[in-house]
Amino acid sequence: MSEWKKTFCALCYHNCGLEIQTEGHRITKVRPDRGHPRTKGYICRKGMKITHYQDHKERLTHPLKREGDQFVEISWDQAISEIAGKLRKLLDRHGPRALAYMGGGGQGCHMEAGFGRTLLTALGSQYHYSALAQELTGLFWINGRAYGRQNLHLMPDLDRAENFLVMGWNGYVSNAGVNRAKKRISEFAKDSEKQLIVIDPLLSETAKQADTHLQIRIGTAALFLKSLIAI
Repeated sequence: MSEWKKTFCALCYHNCGLEIQTEGHRITKVRPDRGHPRTKGYICRKGMKITHYQDHKERLTHPLKREGDQFVEISWDQAISEIAGKLRKLLDRHGPRALAYMGGGGQGCHMEAGFGRTLLTALGSQYHYSALAQELTGLFWINGRAYGRQNLHLMPDLDRAENFLVMGWNGYVSNAGVNRAKKRISEFAKDSEKQLIVIDPLLSETAKQADTHLQIRIGTAALFLKSLIAI
């Protein structure tokens, strides 16, 4: 018997609201959750394709152990027991500084980071690496300087902002950082009491809607920012 359930998409950090139709443990249909308080029925093509990822023929459903040049299916109990034993040996021989956790950058499902960080703390290590360590080092440094904490990560509040200044950002296409970006950027740009300012060498889709487009020369962004600081 099929039934509809509310959930969210875990394929990027927006986590848009979904409604899924299930039969047993299978997802049979997907549609946007129009009652979701934040995404309000928005969903991209990735979210609509989650049935493809769930039922993909190459999806791993059991632990695999390397034996020679092949991988052999084993039980979860065996996998957990063997991995725990190897972690114990590493701890006893080298201490917690020999262990690190890689993952949980917040790009999609956040539960993995919660479990991973909890395990890392229990093992006594502080070393956590993710894609954010390469992608957003500058952003986190600025967060620390501006707000006092590097992990205080703010998002644009277009509902209450009067001015929206972006630099080298084409959110109208990428949706990066703003839910339902295409609709919300268009509404913001058309509001006579708001100002959209885009700093970008390119005439991007976002720049085309801006009240002000500062089309600086490629390679001069640092000098431009330095001039703003000096004013």
